[in-house]
Amino acid sequence: MEILGHRGRPTGDTPENTLAAVEAALADGADGVEVDVRMTADGVAVCVHDAGLQRLAGVARGVRSLTLAELAAIRVGGHPVPTVEEVLRVMAGRGRLVLDLKPEQRPRALLAAVANALAAASSHRPALVLSSFDGSVLSAAAAMAPDLDRAVILTGAEPHSQVLAQAVTRGDVALHVPARTVFGAPELVAAAHRHGLAVRVWTVNRPVDARLLK
Repeated sequence: MEILGHRGRPTGDTPENTLAAVEAALADGADGVEVDVRMTADGVAVCVHDAGLQRLAGVARGVRSLTLAELAAIRVGGHPVPTVEEVLRVMAGRGRLVLDLKPEQRPRALLAAVANALAAASSHRPALVLSSFDGSVLSAAAAMAPDLDRAVILTGAEPHSQVLAQAVTRGDVALHVPARTVFGAPELVAAAHRHGLAVRVWTVNRPVDARLLK
């Protein structure tokens, strides 16, 4: 079974999506990590989940409204918000890295920001997967970075057959599925496997769920 640290290994000392959380997940034996990706005002791909920084840093600003220099002055539990380039360098040779690309009005700009990070860390590229809930982001990824693996993230509310058909048509390699959906719709897993798609489950926080999945 492959184990990926969701946003790294978030704790009070290692807040989500920070380099400390990534390192903590790997130190605890994870096979890789997942981090969230948004874009700054000046087009740099950074690792942060929410569109705004209120929950994480108590700052009433949106990530998209800040330049990288402005974001660098903000701390999340004492830690800076890392760039995707920094995470790529940390993860090189240490397992799979899943980039959860958050919805973006200009998906090609977001993909260009990720491409810039990959170019800057060209000799430090880990096994990489681009994932998203947003079909337009995945379509941009298919057009702009066809050599990179892609995975569609399900919320559990969509028609499963429709999402699977779109993933197959787009050439995605995996479905990222909520645990409750996997347990409630085993036929989805079977259908994905028939089409050659891997299935990764999020987020598994209970030991009993981990045992059932294994």
